[in-house]
Amino acid sequence: MPGTATTLADTTRTDPGAPSDRREMALRLLAARRRTTAPGGSTGLPRVPRDGRPLVCSAEQRRIWLAELVAGPGAVPPVTAGLALDGPLDPDRLTAALAAVLSRHPVLRARFAARTGSDGRPDAEPWQTLPAEPPTAAETATLVETLDLTPFPEPEREDIARGMAVSAAGQPFDPATGRLLRLTVLSLAADRHRLLLACHHLAADGASLAVLLEELATAYRSGPHTVPPGPESPDYADYAQWSRDRLERVLPDRLAYWRHQLAGAPPRLLPDLAPPARPGRAEGRSTATAVVRVDAATMEALRGAGRGVPLTAHTALLTGYLMLLARAARTAEATVGVVSGGRPHPELATVVGCFTDLLPLRVKLHGDPDFRTLAHRVRDALAAALTHAAPFDRIVSAVAPRRAPGVHPLFQALFVEREESARATTGGTGSGWGPCLASRPWGQEVDGTAYDLTLAATTGPGGAELVLTYPRDRFASGAAGAFTAELADLLRLLAENSDAPVSRLRTPEAWRPAPALDDAVPGSRPAPALDALDVEDIVADAAQALSRPIGTASASVIESVCALWAEVLGRPGIGPDDDLFALGGDSLAVVRIAARTEDRFGVPVPAGLFFETPTPAAFGAALARLVEEHHHG
Repeated sequence: MPGTATTLADTTRTDPGAPSDRREMALRLLAARRRTTAPGGSTGLPRVPRDGRPLVCSAEQRRIWLAELVAGPGAVPPVTAGLALDGPLDPDRLTAALAAVLSRHPVLRARFAARTGSDGRPDAEPWQTLPAEPPTAAETATLVETLDLTPFPEPEREDIARGMAVSAAGQPFDPATGRLLRLTVLSLAADRHRLLLACHHLAADGASLAVLLEELATAYRSGPHTVPPGPESPDYADYAQWSRDRLERVLPDRLAYWRHQLAGAPPRLLPDLAPPARPGRAEGRSTATAVVRVDAATMEALRGAGRGVPLTAHTALLTGYLMLLARAARTAEATVGVVSGGRPHPELATVVGCFTDLLPLRVKLHGDPDFRTLAHRVRDALAAALTHAAPFDRIVSAVAPRRAPGVHPLFQALFVEREESARATTGGTGSGWGPCLASRPWGQEVDGTAYDLTLAATTGPGGAELVLTYPRDRFASGAAGAFTAELADLLRLLAENSDAPVSRLRTPEAWRPAPALDDAVPGSRPAPALDALDVEDIVADAAQALSRPIGTASASVIESVCALWAEVLGRPGIGPDDDLFALGGDSLAVVRIAARTEDRFGVPVPAGLFFETPTPAAFGAALARLVEEHHHG
């Protein structure tokens, strides 16, 4: 998950015998029944031939691949899980257990590369090639890093371990090498260890790490043979082909929905949170977090406010988040990103891979509704969005929003809700990591985010924990902390006054910047609110400033750029002032144009340049400067 870590507490299933394991067993039995009852003994999930040839990637993998091609390695933070183990840990046994898990899930060692187009040149579409043989002991050992923290003073080791975990999680993966998983073992004492499992999002999501850790514990406890590869079971490559085939049948209608739903939406949500005291790039970590808890009684009251059909925790928390975001941006609507997807077939219950994507959720707060009415509005919007779920990069291409450099398209605030796990914290015979090892979730963070604000909510019987991740160079820590605390206060107000118009339920808004001196004078005119048109003008002005020619380009260069863009986009007649993204350009088109520009002009072109210079005239000027620097630098 981008910006915040996926911890074991967020994703993992319970030990054998718990309700979630019984559900998993039921899914496996259902899958087995399908194998025996389907015509010809086949299942609803066809198997892809394993003849060594490259295989298609899923739509989820395609989105991540393109994001990293455009923004660079690490643009999509890895998915991580942390675990604390108390008791003697056998390193060789742990490595052997990891090898068994790798053998079961080929996607963890898949190699990714751009496929070759009809013209023989590399395209931006990815292929994946699965490993032909199980991993060797030596290969697996290279994926495990053990760090001895015992030389440090004992009271400091836990904090040092957390810092090292953040650093380890931030190390980029190279999808071309087939090394998409890394296990870091932090030794605090002979009988105290912290494990960090990090995986590239091309190969896993949060729920997948729960599967991996459960299988790793089983293999460590009972021996590697307990999790052998399943020759009759599907793996992620089978899902990738199956899901792409299904998607092509429904995509046109779903994209039509998104064009209508997002028509006229403001291009950017601009929350008015106080900036840091020293604007600019913060030293050290790029992100920080603010944490607050919402008690169980408040969560119960929020869910009960729906009457008749109780609200889910997801809907209740999302409604409060949308309200506060709209207030922070001084708008009457808000668009946030929500997570979609899951395992849509019983046979995929224990398959590791990326099954999640993102959807923009646009909600209007017009009419001054009460909480109950607004929550139902959010619930209906969410249901419609999930019904019309489509790959996020395809939605961006279809909507063709105005783009600005460094601004995530369609939404800049993300909401993620996770369920708290009841995983046992101690091992016992036949469960956990074994009778000599006690395990418990160990939380840590990932440094990096593509969004202005990311709210991760972990819900459970004790209430909800809200973790807000934000860029340190954009917002002051005090403002982010106040915003998070006031979200909890707002949720309590909504729970106590679910029938009151939401406009009457106010918080102090201590997160806003301090007023300028003129604004602080009694009787002075307050700062005007930003409406949708103001926000659009701000982005337009920024884009215009960034797209002004930074050099001179001859008419022939601009003409060549127009022709090249027309060739890639399949749209003849492109003019010097036409906007690439308004013409339907997307991340895939950007990568293709960059590659062909390099072929034609002999200079590498950073993909980000297209967002700064989105017209042939502006891009041609930038290209002229690149060519000049390349030949005279």
